[in-house]
Amino acid sequence: MTPQETIRNIDKGNFSPCYLLSGEEPFLIQGLLRHFREKVVDPAASDFNLDQFRGEAVRPEEVVLIAQTFPLSSPRRLIIIQDADRIKDDMGCFSAYLNHPSETTVLVFSAAKPDMRKKLFVGLKKKATVVNCARLREREIPAWIIQEGRKKRLRFSEEALWYIKERLGNNLFLIQQEIEKIFLTVTGEDQDKEIMISGKTVLAIIGSGKSHSIFELTRAVSDRNCGKALRLLADLLAEGEHPLFILTMLTRQWRMMAAAKEMVDSGASVSTVRGKIRLPPSLLSPFLQQLKKWRSDEIQWAFQLSLAADSQLKGGPLSPSFVLEAIVLDLCRTTQAAYPKEGYAPQFQAFF
Repeated sequence: MTPQETIRNIDKGNFSPCYLLSGEEPFLIQGLLRHFREKVVDPAASDFNLDQFRGEAVRPEEVVLIAQTFPLSSPRRLIIIQDADRIKDDMGCFSAYLNHPSETTVLVFSAAKPDMRKKLFVGLKKKATVVNCARLREREIPAWIIQEGRKKRLRFSEEALWYIKERLGNNLFLIQQEIEKIFLTVTGEDQDKEIMISGKTVLAIIGSGKSHSIFELTRAVSDRNCGKALRLLADLLAEGEHPLFILTMLTRQWRMMAAAKEMVDSGASVSTVRGKIRLPPSLLSPFLQQLKKWRSDEIQWAFQLSLAADSQLKGGPLSPSFVLEAIVLDLCRTTQAAYPKEGYAPQFQAFF
């Protein structure tokens, strides 16, 4: 069962006696646990009917005894066991309970990586409602952003969605926080009406405009505009942008360019290229123009250089600013006439 289906059932008052929340997305698990606390137990009686445990400290016989106790001043009680994968041998206590669970208790286990070979999880798989809380895949993030925006009557343009996803990745906690920031910034007297959020608005609000510099930097390097690229890099580092994030965005640029170059060279249409690299329309045309300035072997070289820089940032002797400045110089100074002639030695590679 999905988290969304579980929430809909809970809102309707349809509770299972036992649940297993399984998966490595803490945002989804914590959201479900919060929903259980709000909907299962009467807040006025939560002191008597809400019990929470951590797996390593659980005494199974105690939990079962509580589960079999009738709730006080509430139609049901709630028991939550987090980190259930750390529960030591329960001597069959939970297995026996799962065969005859209390009708007035909702027992919730959560575990990021449960070992489904263990007796406890074998029983939960058979008897409990299992909710999949896996991390969202990259292609699922835009739909999730749209869903969260609708809750606040925000509608994001395609460009805005792309900027949010690229800047924040798949960190759902951070994305929700930034959506809240956007909501508080743009809402006013017309907050009951749906508000359209443009890419420009997102860039102005998220990270005080640092995202704009990131994308400008990748464009400047792709255009081989060395002076502009170095100025943008200096601004980003001065603003506190993490060097690894800067390099990640550059590396991603070469990955996109490699995929697009292969398709363009094979005669693919613009719509096919766009579907593969997933750029918003306003960014696709400049990207394709930049692509004309690079040969396939140059793109591969740039990608390998970025991987080498990654190793330096994560444990090399050089300072992060020096590593990034050197790779920008190498990438911008390389021309189709100069590369890849025999004997050409990029400035950055000389330090390995």
